Amino acid sequence: MFFQWYTGEMKISAPRIATVLEDGSLDDLLSGDLEDIRLTDIDATNQPVTSLEVSSVMLDKVTFTAAHFERISVRDLAAKQCDFSAALMARGAINRATFTGCRMTGVDFNKTDLHDVTFTSCKLDVANFRFADLRRVAFIDCTLTETDLLGATLYDVTFQSCTLERTVFEQAKCKQVDLRGSQLNELIGWRSLKGAIIDDLQLVTAAPYLAHELGLIVK
Repeated sequence: MFFQWYTGEMKISAPRIATVLEDGSLDDLLSGDLEDIRLTDIDATNQPVTSLEVSSVMLDKVTFTAAHFERISVRDLAAKQCDFSAALMARGAINRATFTGCRMTGVDFNKTDLHDVTFTSCKLDVANFRFADLRRVAFIDCTLTETDLLGATLYDVTFQSCTLERTVFEQAKCKQVDLRGSQLNELIGWRSLKGAIIDDLQLVTAAPYLAHELGLIVK
């Protein structure tokens, strides 16, 4: 059955997870192919995983700290309370996925395609989204301190009740980006957020940085 989640006016396709899942192991993860599997309380710290293909998978309290995923391809994933800190997931593709209550400090999504993805209550400080392609992505109640979105493409992306501090948007390509309801502190690259939606309270916070980037002199 096909579902869609609605975040404001944006439609995000939810993961399609099989009703019956087999319990998997670390060996299944390292095999490079996961389908219709549930992984629970597994430690994959520092593990190298090559050409991993994920389809209809649930992850619960799995540790991927500093794991190296090469050419990862994800379709239909639900991850809950997992640790992706410093995990390398660059140049991959993630479609129809949810990350809930996950620790993702320093995760590397460089040049990764993220389509129909929802991050809820995740810690994404110092995460690397450089030159990533984000389409129909929602960040809900997340922290994104010093998160790097340099050169990223953001289309239909919303930040709801998030904390963005020293978050980098330089050279980003933005269309239909909604920042309302989030804390915006010392963002870098306001010019690249042209067309983004903010609320009146955020405008007061943003004014000094906008003036600085435009070279305005306030006396």
